[in-house]
Amino acid sequence: MSGHTLSEGITDAELRERFGPVFEEIALGAIGREADRGLPYDEVEALRAAGFGRVRVPVESGGLGATPPQFFRLLIALAEADSNLPQLWRGHIGFVESLLVHQDPKVRERWLRRISAGAVVGNAQSEQGNGSFWENVTTVHAAGSGDDAGWSLSGRKFYSTGSLFADWIQTTATLDAEHSADVLVPAGAPGVRRIDDWDGFGQRLTGSGTTVFEDVRIAPEDVEVYPNGAFRGTTLFAVYQLVHLATLSGIARAAVRDIIAFVHQRGRNLANPLYPQPRLDPQIQQVVGRVRSKSFAASATTLAAVDELDRVHRAQLVQEATAELFDAADLAVFAAQTAVIELVLDLTTEIFEVGGASAVTERFRLDRHWRNARTLASHNPVIYRQTIVGDAALNGTSPSEWITRTWQAVRANQTGASTDAPADSPTVHTPDTARVSPHRSAS
Repeated sequence: MSGHTLSEGITDAELRERFGPVFEEIALGAIGREADRGLPYDEVEALRAAGFGRVRVPVESGGLGATPPQFFRLLIALAEADSNLPQLWRGHIGFVESLLVHQDPKVRERWLRRISAGAVVGNAQSEQGNGSFWENVTTVHAAGSGDDAGWSLSGRKFYSTGSLFADWIQTTATLDAEHSADVLVPAGAPGVRRIDDWDGFGQRLTGSGTTVFEDVRIAPEDVEVYPNGAFRGTTLFAVYQLVHLATLSGIARAAVRDIIAFVHQRGRNLANPLYPQPRLDPQIQQVVGRVRSKSFAASATTLAAVDELDRVHRAQLVQEATAELFDAADLAVFAAQTAVIELVLDLTTEIFEVGGASAVTERFRLDRHWRNARTLASHNPVIYRQTIVGDAALNGTSPSEWITRTWQAVRANQTGASTDAPADSPTVHTPDTARVSPHRSAS
């Protein structure tokens, strides 16, 4: 990709004016959708119509040209309205970020124009029961010849977040023993089945169920082959986790908003009759103050990590990204992951301290905040990210070595070879900005 300067994009005020009313409308129906398991098709369409899918697309490609900090502030606000929506857009968000630094200008521009025209991309990477994200039972092979040449895709994916609402589905498949492929599938193509069978106790409306591909024909330009384990410099590990952290931060804001509203509607204070209005009770004020402080800290921590992402992204655009910048972004996000998860899980439990038994009644559904936060916190387990951060602090180990070690372990498991790095072991975090499908690492 040739270096270029950043175009002047949308302002914060313009973003608020464009999306504020949409988010307000989404928030009005959030509890009802939660109660009735109403999948948010209308809400996705409202966001599409407002241009949410093209917020990060450059102005010259038909987008709004927002910076990473602008976009993640917007994502926190959307999560406050309904935490299902940022997560179901997560695959789309990662796909757009990969396009922004794609090496092939024709691929980059073709897809950015599609995104700007309203296309929504879903995610279908994970498979149940596989030992790693390089082992795909789903396969792709060349099919047809001449004018009918293309590819055929068959397999089954789980955790297909957002694909129920998408026009395209990004997936990965095995080509042969040494190669896999990144495949973009038209969601309505013959042989594609999208099944709403996600049964988690939180984030119930993200469409994170099963996708089945049965001999689906794929156009030649929508398959990108890569050698297994060839992970080059990428921000996508950070981007995917930051979507979760922004969503958690939005959940925290929504929990604080809802508990303030709950306190205001209470007409008695049996536990402390000295303050018959609960909002005047210093102990209730203390709880609300504590959870609001934790919410503030969660958002601030998330946005501080976004600043590190912004640094490496700007360097990528002018081909000046270094391994150190990629590592700094990963370490910032992984460190933030621990802090944000602890803050949000604590505060979504603590909000109940202000209301006694009445706070747990179904009509308030305050439990949804903890359930949704706990579900998000279970993705990309934090215990492994803590180890990466600690190893880097103690031993100067690059976070990218986790990928190399995983690849070596997979190869050893498949071939019985030593886990010592072979001569042809994949290069990780080089200053190359090619999209090489690290989407497979994201759960």
